[in-house]
Amino acid sequence: MDKLRAMHYVARTAETGSFAAAAKSLDVSTPAVSQLVNALERSLGVRLFHRTSQGLSLTPDGERYYEASRRIAADVDELERGLSPPDARLRGTLTVGIRLALGQYCIMPRIARFLGRYPDVELVNKPARTVRDIDEQKLDIAVLLGWPSERNLVVRALAQTRYVICASPDYWNRTGRPREPEELSAHHCLLFRSSGDILLDRWIFERAGERRTVDVKSRLLTDDRPWLDEAACGGAGVMRLADLTLTRQFASGALEPVLTDWEALEAPTIFAAYPPAQRHSKLVRAFLEFLVEIFAELENERLPLVSGRVARVPKPEWFGRARGRQSKFTPANRGRRS
Repeated sequence: MDKLRAMHYVARTAETGSFAAAAKSLDVSTPAVSQLVNALERSLGVRLFHRTSQGLSLTPDGERYYEASRRIAADVDELERGLSPPDARLRGTLTVGIRLALGQYCIMPRIARFLGRYPDVELVNKPARTVRDIDEQKLDIAVLLGWPSERNLVVRALAQTRYVICASPDYWNRTGRPREPEELSAHHCLLFRSSGDILLDRWIFERAGERRTVDVKSRLLTDDRPWLDEAACGGAGVMRLADLTLTRQFASGALEPVLTDWEALEAPTIFAAYPPAQRHSKLVRAFLEFLVEIFAELENERLPLVSGRVARVPKPEWFGRARGRQSKFTPANRGRRS
């Protein structure tokens, strides 16, 4: 058995959620992926994936195998770079699409590292919201937030975010800090639209097996994340946003998280996507390695602190629906359990 190929197939299956999607991104047949993963499971004597009608998800053993295989792949990449001729410097122009919040808070503060590593590479950065922008803006690679749609693209998961409920200390001092999720219905919540133009007005929480659903209200709605940040830091209301894009605000004290003993569900995944034709591009590969590196660091440094790896979040039922309010597509009692 080709163990290195099997590790690659396991990783891509975990990141895409199905054998078919993994096979498409790898440009191989679905049976090739499923049979090798099944053979690996038999060889190891453990199940790496839960198989359900909703798709595939990693078992605890699968999580450990996935993390180990990512480290091994990174070591192999580092070895190959070290064996390259010293004068084989990357050159050329790379066009990268980036979701605004990811560029502002995660990538651009660290981009000097990539530019210093590859002094002959020119980066052209463009704002991107969905995978459709890859074709429309002729991007070499895109860094996005959400769940990748079924398109003919190579997809690499970079990090799993957590949702955090937060506002400025001034706002909390004026209104009081909520102790239960339902109390958010009495607050001014600053609402954001998903990349598919769904207004995210239904917030779902879980703690110790119990779920709570809250329909929040706002007089401030926007598609532009930086505007929302400025409003929240100015005391306008409460936000629910991905934690990896809020580290700077938490560290400075501009925003303060609440309800940290509850998990806010349906947090998006950060992923990179690029056309299959770019699979052998050294420029794309170098930038992807840079992304994997910095998002691994961000996951380790995330605030508020969290112990252990954050599990991948399956695609929510409202994702991919026509534009409108999330509360329109998600039943109010969905997710409650004793």
